[in-house]
Amino acid sequence: MTFTDGTPGTGTGTPAAPDYSPAAWPEPVQLRPRAALDPLGTVLIPAPERQLFTRGPGLPDTPPAPAAPTPVAGPPPAGPPSAGAPPVHRAPTAPHTLRLPLPGGGARRRHLLDRIRVPLRACHRVAVLGSPAEGLSTVLGAVLAEHRADRVLVLLPGSPPPGGHRTGGRLVVHAVPPDPASFPGTLTELSGHYPVILTDTTASPVDLRPPAVGLADQLVLCEPATATGARNADALLSHLTALGHHGLVHGAATVFTPAPPTDRPVAARDLLPHFRARCRGAVLLPPHTPADPAALRPRTRTGYLELAALIGDAMADRHT
Repeated sequence: MTFTDGTPGTGTGTPAAPDYSPAAWPEPVQLRPRAALDPLGTVLIPAPERQLFTRGPGLPDTPPAPAAPTPVAGPPPAGPPSAGAPPVHRAPTAPHTLRLPLPGGGARRRHLLDRIRVPLRACHRVAVLGSPAEGLSTVLGAVLAEHRADRVLVLLPGSPPPGGHRTGGRLVVHAVPPDPASFPGTLTELSGHYPVILTDTTASPVDLRPPAVGLADQLVLCEPATATGARNADALLSHLTALGHHGLVHGAATVFTPAPPTDRPVAARDLLPHFRARCRGAVLLPPHTPADPAALRPRTRTGYLELAALIGDAMADRHT
């Protein structure tokens, strides 16, 4: 038979398989012995060859001795250091944040204190008018007494307490009966004993305010920082001007307390310029004005210093 490629066959049945044996077999390869392995399965490097990876030429065969630990500096000795003692090197500490004061903060405070500490030749009487503000007259008196060398009296019209009055350092808080007939005589008598007197008439009867204004050397108008408070302060200044108190209106200090939660506040940029043009000055106190002067926050204390400086300016105009 003949295959399809033209190769002759050998009879009938299964054809013989072709022979693919190569004409010549390659020579056997000589295997080199394998290097020993460590427990991790990696090839161990012989000691002479390992030194090429650990030290360079010219270095000693022995490994270098471990360096001594760096000593930690302890606290400095209590007494003065001896003359021959070596200096103690302290470990560097983490850098501290340096808080710088606001520009002009210290100079501004000194300027306010200089205005508050004006010397007096006679008693300076201040009448506080407007809406009641708890603790305002007492805190203002405490700030004046803290930074002045003379005593400050705060008069709160009302029933005198059992002890007569409360005293804290150079600050004296005294309650007087709200009697318009006897009030002028009481205020005149106290003027000979106290250099500075603050009369709070915000919670007193209406008929007590005219004699307090008539005997005052300066006025402090207190209102909340709202649209209603601004209208009331404007109306009070206009009313006093109509009564002939032009000098008191021109030298008055207007102070605005934080707006109550039930009313809408007015921004300081819309409130203060108007009243600074009508009187000596205007101050907006921040929230949190406690009755205890020692618990004042820095911003609140600065506001009271500004108000006390306006009183000091009136003292300078009147007594210098």
